[in-house]
Amino acid sequence: MRRRPRASLAVLAAFLAAPALAHGQTADKIWEGVYSPAQAERAKTSFTAVCRRCHNDDLGGSDRGPSLRGDRFMSNWETQGLNLLFAKIRDTMPPDSPSSLPEDKYLDLVTLILQANGFPAGAENLRADQLESIMIVRKDGDHEVPNFRLVQVVGCLAQEPNDVWMLTRSTEPVVTSDQAPTADALKEAATQPLGSHAYRLVSAGSFNPEAHKGQKMQAKGLIYRAPDRDRINLLSLEMVGQSCGS
Repeated sequence: MRRRPRASLAVLAAFLAAPALAHGQTADKIWEGVYSPAQAERAKTSFTAVCRRCHNDDLGGSDRGPSLRGDRFMSNWETQGLNLLFAKIRDTMPPDSPSSLPEDKYLDLVTLILQANGFPAGAENLRADQLESIMIVRKDGDHEVPNFRLVQVVGCLAQEPNDVWMLTRSTEPVVTSDQAPTADALKEAATQPLGSHAYRLVSAGSFNPEAHKGQKMQAKGLIYRAPDRDRINLLSLEMVGQSCGS
């Protein structure tokens, strides 16, 4: 049943510009402790030598360089992979001599930034081959997923006039990948309690919605919040329950 609907050029461009979860990426992995305290401590030597003059001792930024912690950092980097943060630091820092440090030093600097933003340490050092699988996200419930991110939600499929299809009583959107949902993932989705959100489903006609009216469904697609009505441009729509119940 999973089919990719035709998307407008604008939506397709937004999808290509917005980072989806990489294969193997999970939205909460960064909160499991992906670096060691010793690694972040080791990074302070490099930071003091080449970074503090622009970003200050507390990573709070200055007129010479942006803040590397707090809301300013998260607004720039939320839902981005650590591989992108690492590449940005390695390829542009310091401005007068980019890529002048060994790569392991740049990797250590990533962990110092994680520490400054409250991401917990773990038992093992962060490795370069792990970067792509780790996304920068706030704790669940502490943020709103930005527009044009690929999300999944579970709710009730309902029809409105003019062939408008809605997912009502929907769960909170969760950042996801574009991988086809597995049977186990759909079983898990079936157990999720319904929520209080509602989304207009764009391109719903590609998924034979008439056959699933009133059923509990899992939707994947690009989220777009608008004043008149929040939308999800569908990439998949799967039944997870015959009925939404009362």
